[in-house]
Amino acid sequence: MNPVWTAKDLERNLARVLEQARTVGPQRIRDETGIYVLKIEDDFNKPDAAESLLKMRPKG
Repeated sequence: MNPVWTAKDLERNLARVLEQARTVGPQRIRDETGIYVLKIEDDFNKPDAAESLLKMRPKG
């Protein structure tokens, strides 16, 4: 499991936390109100699955 970042860690290492969320998986950040989970949901660089299927459909 990934380590839990503190809110101070997040302030100092935002780019690293974002990169870790993208490459390693969800990142946990703890502050005085609880633990938050940062995860990547969409990669807009990848083609849409529906568009890919439409391109592969038989022509004619």
